[in-house]
Amino acid sequence: MKQQMIEALIYSRQNGISIEEIMKILSLNETEVIDLIHEIQYHYTKTEHGVELIRNNNKYRFEIKSEIKALITPKPKRIDLTGSQFEILAILYLNGPSRSGEIERSRGKNSYFQLNRLMDYGLIKRIRKDERKIYYYTLTEKFYNWIPEDTLKKLEELKNVQITKNFTNDGDSSEKSSTDNL
Repeated sequence: MKQQMIEALIYSRQNGISIEEIMKILSLNETEVIDLIHEIQYHYTKTEHGVELIRNNNKYRFEIKSEIKALITPKPKRIDLTGSQFEILAILYLNGPSRSGEIERSRGKNSYFQLNRLMDYGLIKRIRKDERKIYYYTLTEKFYNWIPEDTLKKLEELKNVQITKNFTNDGDSSEKSSTDNL
């Protein structure tokens, strides 16, 4: 029953679920969750299944096996981004959901046309965080599926550098971060 519960939790979360979240929801210890996840992963390696359990950014989720995906999904249209468009994607990845004004302040220039083009590509979408009519732009699942894994790793490194920089600038420490030279 525990394995079925974990499988259902993973299936229900489009962006994946971490071991810590599973432990909290099901009141299980880490070893037990890891062992059950390994059993689920092994189960889905069999050729009779069209999906597999993958780990991405410390979260587990189901994905269509690549050999099956190639058969059922048409070859994706190539998306050629401008430097400005990639800059906006990087800002959204590093800062999370942002208003157009915040994006424009980060870039120092108007972003209206680039934001619309990125929405046309399906890489970003507009959301409202609350009842007010303030819109935020956020990355879509298509962005995470489209962008190469090595580029995501580079963006994650930039995010960590930014967090380190902010921490050292906000703290009482007079030491300079080694990332200040970037």
